[in-house]
Amino acid sequence: MNSYVLGIDLGGTKIDAALFDESYNIVGRHRDKTEAWRCDEEVFQRIVGVASAAIKSAAVDPAQITAFGIGSPGPLDPDTGYIINTANLPFKNFPLGPRLSEEFQRRVVVHNDVDAGVYGEFRRGAASGAQNVLGVFIGTGIGGGLIINGGLYNGFSKNAGEVGHIVIKAGGPRCGCGNRGCMESLASRIAIARDIKKAIKRGARSKLARHAGKGKELLSSKDIKKAYDDGDQLVRKIVHRAARYLGIGLGSLVNVLGPEMIVLGGGVIEAMGEDFMARIDRAMRKIAFEFSATNLRVVKAQLGDDAGVIGAATLARESAQRAGADERT
Repeated sequence: MNSYVLGIDLGGTKIDAALFDESYNIVGRHRDKTEAWRCDEEVFQRIVGVASAAIKSAAVDPAQITAFGIGSPGPLDPDTGYIINTANLPFKNFPLGPRLSEEFQRRVVVHNDVDAGVYGEFRRGAASGAQNVLGVFIGTGIGGGLIINGGLYNGFSKNAGEVGHIVIKAGGPRCGCGNRGCMESLASRIAIARDIKKAIKRGARSKLARHAGKGKELLSSKDIKKAYDDGDQLVRKIVHRAARYLGIGLGSLVNVLGPEMIVLGGGVIEAMGEDFMARIDRAMRKIAFEFSATNLRVVKAQLGDDAGVIGAATLARESAQRAGADERT
């Protein structure tokens, strides 16, 4: 009998659930808005609803689903399945894994959402075959994940990999985490959009001037890319500076971790393309020790928006297989 696993990617904006067969083909899927302004119980019920709709769309016997995996913003405890706290969701000390397990009567594994995405790239995407990988996803914020010696590394805190919050510029811009000068505060889409708007308000000329007065509304990655391609000198200057900051951060991480591969993904990477990646690479190699960077590959993520659900589903299946092996011994 065929077996299936469900992967869920939980974010502050949307919930994505996909059901996978044994070859990791998607056989059912559903997406919906998170509506993160709701209370924790209401958001939990939305997760249940999206998962149920994905299963229903597949027209398979629910008894054939062996496990659920969910990637969620953290910090969280992957051992207990509790969400400790989240900046953009209402969960605090919330038993997400146990509640989903109770709801669906299935094994549920919970991991950081970026860890799940990086694991997806490691098992099914750009990092397939590598053993030591640094994954960095650059979008609204900056998240990371670590594969060390062929396994997902969580560290003693169980929340290792927060690469967006290494400090690149002491006393720099305030970050959402409360510190100053984090890589996220200097090179994420939020940071790039903030710097463009500030420069325009100070009198700099830009094709994006019409966006400067729209309050806290973020410039999209596509808006930034179009202005960049049109030769907007302000946008090009700020994007190049962001790439340099990313390179500084990655070069420092290369010196500490010694990875064989860096996988870059996220909305900013998807929009800005090869030139942006090449600038990051060059800046990284100016910081990294030559012996650490000589054979290091910097590659673009392959799975796009599917990385999170694929990674969560893969982690769920592997956890179920390990549990089954333990029961047989």
